[in-house]
Order: sequence, then C-alpha cells, then structure tokens
Amino acid sequence: MRLLSDPDLLVPLVLAVFALVVTGALWRLRWQHRRRIARRRAAAYQLIDCLKAYTAWIDWHRDEPLLHQNPDEGGIPAALAQAVQIKDQHFPELGTLVLDLLRTHRELMQYLWEENILRMKHASPLRPHYADPRYHNIRDRQDGLLDSLFLRCRQLGGDSGSGWRRTRSDFSFSSGDMGMPSQPAP
Repeated sequence: MRLLSDPDLLVPLVLAVFALVVTGALWRLRWQHRRRIARRRAAAYQLIDCLKAYTAWIDWHRDEPLLHQNPDEGGIPAALAQAVQIKDQHFPELGTLVLDLLRTHRELMQYLWEENILRMKHASPLRPHYADPRYHNIRDRQDGLLDSLFLRCRQLGGDSGSGWRRTRSDFSFSSGDMGMPSQPAP
C-alpha cells in the first residue's frame, strides 16, 4: 500500500501502465489493419483468378456449339458468377466495371447464339469468329474491361506494380496459365 500512497512512485507507475495499455491497443489496431489488408489482397487475387477462368471459358465457347445451354435461362458462367460475388463482398467500388462486363457477356452470348443458329441452318458460310468484325468489337470491349478490372484489382489489393499489359485472351494465355494462381510467389 505504501506504493499507492507515495506520489513519487504512483505517477511513474500510472504512466507505465498507461503506456502499456496504449501500446497494446496500437499493436491490436495494427494487427487488425494488417489482417484486413491481407484479406483484401487475397480477395483481389481470387477475383483476378475468377476473371482469368472466365476468359478461358469465353475462349472455349468461342468455337463450341451452344447446344447444351438454353439462351432463355440468362445464366452466367460459374467463374463470372463467383467474380460478381467476390466483388459484392469485398470490392463494391468495382460495380460499374463488372456491370459493363456482364453487359458485354450478354452481348457476346447473343452473338454466339445467332452464329450457332445460322450455322445450324447453313444460312451463312462458316466464317470463323476471328474474321468477324462484330465479334472483334465485342471482344475488344470485353478485353478492355478485363484489363481495367485486372489493374483495379491489383491496385485495390495493394499491389502497385504496373504489369498486366495486353492481357487479351487467346488460347495459349488461357490454357497455359490456368493452373497458375495470379498471386505472386513470396
């Protein structure tokens, strides 16, 4: 009890306890902040992986008939649906870009269905998609949106590098990179 009644000892003791409490609180806030940043970075890389998987899905469907899908269902591929879910949970600021991507997806699917019907009816010569300016217009807009999303995901995830140029999807990009995660090695 003598310590608590002696003002010369009480003031340093109170200051030491106060410093410990403040240090502990600041450490906890820092830890929570780092954890939040790590979750956001992981979500950004997961979103990038979903967008890459969606690109591969588009490339695969480019030359495949759409017989196993119903155009009236209006469904979106699983990778794109997962990307939308990640965006909703972690990156609402990407809403406009993702909405534009969904619009171009719908437009591309409409194009592929029209081409599929024409091929089934043999109403048009079998012109490959890579020779069709309408297809290129849709894919160029879609690739521009994907490039913007890749860049924004990296920025929002805390990666300030300026890579990710010319990510236009083609078969070699899609099939060769699908097994590799987007997250850089530590």
